[in-house]
Amino acid sequence: MEYKKHLKKLKKYHYNWFNITFVILLFPVVIFFSWICSKIFRFYLFNYKRSGFINNKIEINTYEELLYELDKHSVKDFDIRKDQIKEFNIGYTSNQISALMVRNNKSNKWIVGLHGFKRNKYYALRNIFHFYSQGYNIITFDAYAHGKTYGTKSDFGYTNAKVLDEVIKWTKLCFEVEEIGVFGVSMGASTSLLFANKYYKNNKVNWIIADCAFSEVIPQIRYFLKRALKLPWWLMSFNINKNFKKYTDVNLKDVNLLVKNDDINDLKILYIHGKEDDFVLYDNSIVLYYIKSSIEKEKISKIEIFDKAKHSGSLWKDINKYREDTTNFVKSNK
Repeated sequence: MEYKKHLKKLKKYHYNWFNITFVILLFPVVIFFSWICSKIFRFYLFNYKRSGFINNKIEINTYEELLYELDKHSVKDFDIRKDQIKEFNIGYTSNQISALMVRNNKSNKWIVGLHGFKRNKYYALRNIFHFYSQGYNIITFDAYAHGKTYGTKSDFGYTNAKVLDEVIKWTKLCFEVEEIGVFGVSMGASTSLLFANKYYKNNKVNWIIADCAFSEVIPQIRYFLKRALKLPWWLMSFNINKNFKKYTDVNLKDVNLLVKNDDINDLKILYIHGKEDDFVLYDNSIVLYYIKSSIEKEKISKIEIFDKAKHSGSLWKDINKYREDTTNFVKSNK
């Protein structure tokens, strides 16, 4: 029943006979508001800084930006020096992936970090740098259409799942890999889970940690619009998918994680979410965990809900517990 309660909350952002009736009755109004909202949302979605400066002094997508972010949250134990970080590119000239690496001498264990929407590869280090002291090599990269990586229009992690697949293949090709895991936050979390559904069968990883993932894109947009504009979502989200495809050629319905996939039954996944996340509802992670655990022969996946934590804020709500939970999960069932 607990699962059904959370699923019901997510289904509020799907069409049913009730809201369809109102859409039909108010169709001219729906078309007008949907047109207005598509303009607003398009600006939000496709206009963000990929380079430049913060406060006119800190360059975006740099070590200094990371230090600035960590200082805001009073993190004092960041122990990776600037000269330990190597920036490099993966792929062909036209489709290059901008990445960074922190090598751990004589280690064959790897972790790949994924940042959230409008962030960059240095932000991805925030949630995973504690793995360096656990003997892991670290790779993070600018997501598709973010930072210095190829692409012009973000597509909610759809193409980024392919980018992640390429990064993991490259790592396995260039280095000896005894263990490799993926750690994603927000859009990066959804990307990691989409990678699992699409690519894991032919490109295995040992584990995934998904912090505050959304499960479907279109309902997530509807929730975002309702939260931002304080109006019923069905009044302003008609033809979302069609409008989005004009700019990205991606079908948003393809980013759907609410499916059972037996191909990943042996992949252990840790779902993390803040209970007070008002950007991506924590119900997403509960439902995703239930679906994943229902196909497991042995219970290898876990979920951690952080009370009073906002979106991507579980790390800051209890940083010691966050680090302990993530490292213990990776060590379990080895």
